[in-house]
This record gives sequence, C-alpha cells and structure tokens, in this order.
Amino acid sequence: MKTCDNTSVGIVITEHQGRYLMFDRATFPPGTAPVAGHIDNHGTAEDAARAEVEQELGLTVTGLRNVTGSWRNNPCRRLPGTRGTGHDWTIYQATVTGDLTPSAREAKNVRWLTPYALQELADRTVAYAQGRLTDAEFKAAPGIELVWMQWLAHISAIHISPDDLLRVDRLSR
Repeated sequence: MKTCDNTSVGIVITEHQGRYLMFDRATFPPGTAPVAGHIDNHGTAEDAARAEVEQELGLTVTGLRNVTGSWRNNPCRRLPGTRGTGHDWTIYQATVTGDLTPSAREAKNVRWLTPYALQELADRTVAYAQGRLTDAEFKAAPGIELVWMQWLAHISAIHISPDDLLRVDRLSR
C-alpha cells in the first residue's frame, strides 16, 4: 500500500451556464466531488491538477486559477504520511476542453450539476453530519464528500451554517 504524500489538489470545473462537473467517488471516501488527487510525483500543484483532470475525466485543462486551500485532517485510503493523517490542499477553478471520458476506476455517475442540485447534495451531507442519515444511507446515496464541503462553501458554491460546517468537519477526520 502507498504512503500518503500529505499533499492534494482539488479542481472545480464549471461551464458557461454555471453548472459544476461532479461525480460520485468510485473508491473511498464516499461522496460526490470534483476531481482531486495527490500531488505525488507530478511536480507542482498545477501539474498535478492538470494530470488528475486528464486521469479522472479525460479532459484537458485550458486554464487554472488558485481559489483556496489549507491543511485538512482528512483521511485517505493510503497509509499516513510523514505529517500523519491529512493533506495540504490546493484548490483550483479550471476551464477544460475535450471529450469527457471518465475513468471507471475513479468516477461513477459523472454529471453537470446546477447550483441548486449541488446545494441539495450539500444539504444531504449536512443531514448525515447531524445524524439524520446512517453511514449506509449516505454511502448508498451520497451527498458531497465531507472534505469538499469546506472548499465549496469557501468559494460560495454552496451555503452552510458555521455550526453545520463544524459538524461536517468533525466527521471528515
């Protein structure tokens, strides 16, 4: 099993109508999310962002803008790295081109979501964090992946109260 490098990138892709390109994770952790991955041997965070978009969705990045990021104590499926469990995240907003060819190993149910549909998924994650959904119910019909709630709230793609964001953050550790 690989050891975590404690660095990750996330890439929020939107199109001209304001919809978000999202998918359900085919592997741990459960949830609906944009493209993300470890920096590993990709070089820079930008290099990793471009590589992850190509790997997960088959698309080519034509533009990247750094929008947020910081350390998060979120686990991954790798062994803990030198900094323990967690990742130093860099989040980008991206424009892309090409034909969507998702990786079956990485993504399922790839779709463009309206801001309203994205908020509905965020509300499902809040319900899970509040204990109104079981683990099995969330895994069967996931909301937003836990670590992504912070990033999507930070860029105003979703709206969540500070108390609920704290609840979600506690679950993501």
